[in-house]
Amino acid sequence: MNVWTVAEGSSPSDIALYSLSKIVAHIGTQDFTSGVLREINRGLAAGSWSVYRTSGRRLPVCYLSNSYKRRDTTGRCFLAYREGLYREDRTFDALEGSKGQDIRILHITAGEVRNPEHRRVIYEHHRLRERLSAARLAGDGSILSVNLYRHDDQPAYRECDLQLFEHLSRGLFASVERQIALQPGMEQDGAGAQSSIADLPQDAHREALRHLAPDMPAREMEVSLRLLRGMSHDGIACDLGIGATTVKTYRNRAFARLGIHHNNELFALVLQHRDALLRR
Repeated sequence: MNVWTVAEGSSPSDIALYSLSKIVAHIGTQDFTSGVLREINRGLAAGSWSVYRTSGRRLPVCYLSNSYKRRDTTGRCFLAYREGLYREDRTFDALEGSKGQDIRILHITAGEVRNPEHRRVIYEHHRLRERLSAARLAGDGSILSVNLYRHDDQPAYRECDLQLFEHLSRGLFASVERQIALQPGMEQDGAGAQSSIADLPQDAHREALRHLAPDMPAREMEVSLRLLRGMSHDGIACDLGIGATTVKTYRNRAFARLGIHHNNELFALVLQHRDALLRR
């Protein structure tokens, strides 16, 4: 019998495999965003990262974002992007003509961002020097993108870094997709309620919450509305430009007002309110 220890290795493929073995362990956990970014930084330095879906026809959706050993401004960046910059975002033009399962690697420096406003508001204001993205074009024309950013205080990406990201990209992309699939973040018995909730217009969600908790402050309301849309804490944090810990605080306060403890109870309350109105 032969026995040996698995070596970490030093080639880009070896480092990528080692990082991926650690990344997979974070899937489904609450620390996915911070944990995965930490594992990426084992071999590929990134000051921050984000995962979002964008389309020129509708508002982009941020699934997760975080920063590594620095103040996190990724939520503010996405808020500025969603306010209109996404409409003029030409950084994904290279995906045109790609096939449904193709993952393309994009490397762009701040100076290469064509839209001056996009460059100024996102890259220059937040001191981002460049972006590495693994992106895929979906059948509906939207683009899912996993993005790593280096900041002005970090050196530029080298050729070996680009090779490492290429080796890392497919497994990282698959891990992110799996995390997104799990992100609705509900207990299993809440899954059925979510599909029914999705059939309600957003105004009906707000009306129900106002009826159930008339004194609910705006921030608690916005967090609750996003929970009803199936968003995770990370996604809500990115969407509102606040920290994930702050999201949990608002969630807990809202749930205390409503006398509940879990997401599925929130869905049930809103559906019960709808049913009560239908019976009148």
